[in-house]
Amino acid sequence: MSLVMSKSAEVPTGEPVTSHRGWLTPALCVVAVVLDVLFLKPIDPSALGSFGLIGALPPAVLVALVVLTVAFVVEVRSPQPRTWLLFTAIVLAVLGTYGLPSLTEPVARLPVAWLHAGWTEYIGQHGTVLHNFDARFSWPAFFGVAAWLTKLSGIGSTTALLAWAPPVLTGLAAVGVHAVATAVLGRGRAPWLAVWTFLCVNWVEQDYFSPQGLVFLLYLGALAVTFRWLCGDADPKRRVAASFGLVVLILALAPAHQVTPFAFAAILAVLTVTRRLKVPWLLAVAILAPLTWLVVGASDYWVGHLQVLTGGIGDLSGSVQQNVQERVAGDPGRLTVLGFRFGLTALVGVLATAGWWGLRTPQGRRPVVLAVVAVVPAGLVALQSYGGEMLLRSYLYSLPLLCTLAGAALDRWLRSTRGRRVIPVAVVAVLAAAAVLLVGARGGNDGYVAFRKSDETVVAEAYRIARPGQRIASLTAYAPLNWAEVGEVKQGSLERTCIPGPAAGPCISRVGPDFVVITRAQDDYGVTLLGLPAGWTESVRAELVSSGAYREQLRAGDSVLLVHQPGGSR
Repeated sequence: MSLVMSKSAEVPTGEPVTSHRGWLTPALCVVAVVLDVLFLKPIDPSALGSFGLIGALPPAVLVALVVLTVAFVVEVRSPQPRTWLLFTAIVLAVLGTYGLPSLTEPVARLPVAWLHAGWTEYIGQHGTVLHNFDARFSWPAFFGVAAWLTKLSGIGSTTALLAWAPPVLTGLAAVGVHAVATAVLGRGRAPWLAVWTFLCVNWVEQDYFSPQGLVFLLYLGALAVTFRWLCGDADPKRRVAASFGLVVLILALAPAHQVTPFAFAAILAVLTVTRRLKVPWLLAVAILAPLTWLVVGASDYWVGHLQVLTGGIGDLSGSVQQNVQERVAGDPGRLTVLGFRFGLTALVGVLATAGWWGLRTPQGRRPVVLAVVAVVPAGLVALQSYGGEMLLRSYLYSLPLLCTLAGAALDRWLRSTRGRRVIPVAVVAVLAAAAVLLVGARGGNDGYVAFRKSDETVVAEAYRIARPGQRIASLTAYAPLNWAEVGEVKQGSLERTCIPGPAAGPCISRVGPDFVVITRAQDDYGVTLLGLPAGWTESVRAELVSSGAYREQLRAGDSVLLVHQPGGSR
């Protein structure tokens, strides 16, 4: 493309030729696998504290990530890196980081993933969305595709897809990041290093079973097509085909997610204004497609909610407060996990800056446009807080190009004839430390977002006995609800109505949900985030039962289902 002039595919004269034998990289990969096989064991989410998953893993599992990092750097630094080995190392890295909850925890984590499974089941059963139910049903493309895949595979229940969605979606995203980096930098080592950087710093956990998990893949495809064929000199026929392909991707983005199409449109706007985009009318498509869907397809959402949609525009301070200040809270373990996340964000920022500084356009200048398109998604924070998640989404949208620039920096350092021994060791140390920190950053919430089989059991019992129109409630949002009986039974958290705490019992009795689900995850959430005493949920349970308002229907371990008593206080 025309934004940079990359030499990542070249091996300059004087590059140090490694003396390792061809078996070293495969041997290191085997060692990493053996460490995981020997030491990776099932984990009871009840044993997770405020440090989350990293505090419960055997040290050998983290050592495996270090060994795998050494293997990758050794191979990528060799005179002729073997693609199959680089690919193997990346697959193992995905499983060894993003797949850890899938390999160790008994059931799928994250309450919103279970909710998405329920909405998918609804579309699969009824062939349509549930109108005037939830804003996300106004962007139903993901749920429709997931329902189709569920039926096609014959797995029976969408919940079977939840546990393995993160490693699968991240693995596919790694392919997309490689395609973007190749389009920007050319073929060579740098795109592989960009992928490894992406795997080390992608802590935002938007790769669960969700619309944004799927639409991010479309976003990566759109970026790759744009930079490969629409920003540089390309055959006219290929440019026409690429334009048509990009239109298809834009149209697919529009009904799939509320924010992602506008992040891509912002990037196209920069490329159009700076005349880097050779087909400028594509910007009009990128803007009109999501706006048209918002007005026509998502009318259920915006009719009566215009203030929600437009009220935050320009309120940067309010958006920052929701995205940053309100999230920096919790006990020391939680704050440490947040420190991991800030550290990884700073790391990719520093690497990307270094990479940009060393690149040049064909005119010999630094690629200013590339730097702008890498960070322009951050401007979305000024438009909407998105429930306090816009900063996370903006970081994700910037990652492909930030990691591309980081890959350029790492490639330049590894090719340097100076510091032949020191630089590779430093690169390994930085990437290995980032990989370990990523486990802490991603798994830091597992103390309250990871569930047990008993949690699923008590919810299933509630579904079995609940009648249409009745209400199933949890003390906080951290319970596996909404994966069945969507539209038939009301389901949700009492947190906004009854402040969580040992004294919440009388309030819950007054509200009077038909069923109350109490789990260990809810207790851990209160302890970690709200500073409540351990066992506060048991105090609530005891109060509800002793008052006569509720009785225990089912207890599985310390997961409990309470049923409202006829004649009990409401």
